Amino acid sequence: MARKYRRPPATQQVVLESLQTMCRACGSRMRMGHHSHRTVTTLQGITRLTLKVYRCRNLECSRFHQPTRPEEGRWALPHGEFGLDIIAAIGTWRFSHHRSVPEMHQQLLSLGISIAEREVTHLMHRYEKLVSLHVADRQRLVKRFRDQKHVLLAIDGLQPDVGHEVL
Repeated sequence: MARKYRRPPATQQVVLESLQTMCRACGSRMRMGHHSHRTVTTLQGITRLTLKVYRCRNLECSRFHQPTRPEEGRWALPHGEFGLDIIAAIGTWRFSHHRSVPEMHQQLLSLGISIAEREVTHLMHRYEKLVSLHVADRQRLVKRFRDQKHVLLAIDGLQPDVGHEVL
């Protein structure tokens, strides 16, 4: 659903440059092609990001004229309007403090963040997906349990509902 009101103007401006200015395919120096803009809402306010997009100018390169965008991963997820700090706050409120979606929505509104209640639900689901990706990271688990001799698997069962099977 589209916004009913305009987003408030950005309170700060940040210019992001790419950490990689050499083409990863041919090794030649890339030139800046254009600027791209993105607005992200964080707990500190609304930030207007100016992204310097670079392109390889080598005609023989397999990445000729393909854009290389700056690393904006510490700000927000791709195509996200709200920052990672807001997603983390929602996850903390939900799973550590056991707050409901309307309570989290009111908390964000009291912080001056204009957000719809449905968006809070979407961000909570995004948080759950990020946590599940982190928990399922096989390399992290292998590194963490490498020095242990045993792993204990604990299974918790619930009282079954009528007609439902239980593991």
